[in-house]
Amino acid sequence: MKKNMNLILIFFIIFIFASCTAMKRQVTVKPPETVDELKEAETEAKKLYDEGRYKEAIEYLKALLAKDPKNPVYWNQLGSVYAQLNSFDNAIISYKNAIKYDPKNVKAMYNLGLIYSEKGSKKEAKKVIEDALKISPKNPLLQAALGNVLIDEEDYDKAQKVYEQIVEVKPDFDIGHFNLGVINYQKRDLKNAKKNYEDVLKINPDDTEAKENLAAIHILDTDYDSAVKYLKEVIDSNPQDDITLENAYFNLGIAYLRLNKFQEALSSFESALEIEPWDMAAYINAAIISEKLGYKDKAIKYWQKYDRLFPINKRKKEIKEKLQKLGVKTGSTPTPVQNQEIKLDSKGNTTDNKGKK
Repeated sequence: MKKNMNLILIFFIIFIFASCTAMKRQVTVKPPETVDELKEAETEAKKLYDEGRYKEAIEYLKALLAKDPKNPVYWNQLGSVYAQLNSFDNAIISYKNAIKYDPKNVKAMYNLGLIYSEKGSKKEAKKVIEDALKISPKNPLLQAALGNVLIDEEDYDKAQKVYEQIVEVKPDFDIGHFNLGVINYQKRDLKNAKKNYEDVLKINPDDTEAKENLAAIHILDTDYDSAVKYLKEVIDSNPQDDITLENAYFNLGIAYLRLNKFQEALSSFESALEIEPWDMAAYINAAIISEKLGYKDKAIKYWQKYDRLFPINKRKKEIKEKLQKLGVKTGSTPTPVQNQEIKLDSKGNTTDNKGKK
């Protein structure tokens, strides 16, 4: 997955999406009749959106559209609110109406393209973005959106040309450098991918995803000390989502394992398991490392936990034999899954570098 630019929401200026918060109650809003009521409804819709009260915001926008059904700004706003609720079909209808009443509304086209991409409708996404670029050919967000579609289509050569043109004109566009890293990683050009992510960090030193992807590349390059450095920075930054944090601990365990720092590796895998108790690879590594360190009770615990959570597995006989050797009445020593998958930054994906839309 690529790093994504945010949907564009117009409330008479451009606002970036906030996090989704469920509403507590439904409201009924009458269409405004006076200019003051109109302005009040617009202000309230924006306020509700900013507060994450999206379903209530919809009621105000519907009231505004009842008053002015051909207003492209209201339709674009409504599409953006529906998008926050993952109501993509309604979002598409709303954006299409915004474009219908304002055929040069590139913001609505951009938003529509993002929604099509989210739905996996690559052909539709590409067409609407290309149409928008005919109107605004130098718009970097539209160019980047086209690059994202090309990445989705695995047309990495064309995507690379698009992003190279973007960063040449706008060298401080960190998403452009990031997605060049994604492209170069997919092309197995790790040297340039590493440079791309380093360029991201020059622009935005706190970019957690760039650090995670850099760490993954350093592991592949056997530069484990550098991988440890970046992964510790990710963990110290206290990322908000558990997937990012768990992946960072898992990869830190891999790096320490390759450095033969077994105690540190075990601690890292245990931290990963505290966050994600279903991480089978972490259980295997924790069990094997515990054996190596002489922690019999821990080894038994992790092997048994793995066996219970994953009762049908290729290691079944091996685990049984190992537990018997450890004194358990009920598994040749298995190899730690160092080459399992290098987990990256988010969304549960593995191995391939993630990108940013």
